[in-house]
Amino acid sequence: MAQYEGETIELAIQKGLADLKIEREEADIQVVREDSHGFLGIGKKTAIVEMQVSPEVIAAKKAKQEVRDRKIQKTIKNDAQQDQQTVSDIKDKVAAEVEVQGQFESASKAVTTVEAPKFERNDNQAIKDLSVYLMDLTKRLGAPALIRVDQQESGIVFHLETAKEGLLIGKHGRSINSLQYLSQTFFNHHGRTRQTIVLDIGDYRERRERALTSLTKRTARNVVADHKAIFLDPMPSFERKLVHTLLAESPYVETFSEGTEPDRYVVIAPRKTVKLP
Repeated sequence: MAQYEGETIELAIQKGLADLKIEREEADIQVVREDSHGFLGIGKKTAIVEMQVSPEVIAAKKAKQEVRDRKIQKTIKNDAQQDQQTVSDIKDKVAAEVEVQGQFESASKAVTTVEAPKFERNDNQAIKDLSVYLMDLTKRLGAPALIRVDQQESGIVFHLETAKEGLLIGKHGRSINSLQYLSQTFFNHHGRTRQTIVLDIGDYRERRERALTSLTKRTARNVVADHKAIFLDPMPSFERKLVHTLLAESPYVETFSEGTEPDRYVVIAPRKTVKLP
């Protein structure tokens, strides 16, 4: 319970209400000292009150917050189930497209007549088709996004601009990495050359690189201290490459990848040929 001072009891109360940002009926008020004018200004005293938010108000707000939290958790759970089903449906769709395309290419090779259809891979067309594919997919996930493509030496970056960044990024980046895996599969079967496909939302990849760098260095120190290998969470190939690069020159630890895509992960282990400190 905090104390508030004023020339009068009412002024002291108003100070307390303003500080606590509550209404008068929500406050629990106790007068510690009443104001006094004294005699001819001598012995004048200000008023002091003790004030806190009423326990009943706190309990009511807590109950309301719990109801809101339950509603939010239920909504998130329902959204997550819908998103998982949608991604599963899209994976099936991609697999079906790949199978049909493989059959089409086999048939094209078998038929040698001039009239026989021929499938031609084209990177530019694949980029356009993938952009349309991602716009349709994000719309189905409830987070429609605009696509901006940036072709770099290291690969092709698809920047997704959406009002629901958190939904498309997902916990620990799982959603965006799943979308990226689907995009890579799509491009591999439509593009002419081998290109690395990267999906980015806002500055997520930049923040992720900083976090991954910190995680890698911290994990390496733990491996040296405990003399035990540590398995990192599954991550895309370009993130695994960053981990390998950061520790390539380390005299104490070595790195290697295990598992199969999209669940392939990095192992940081003590170097067998070097005695750890």
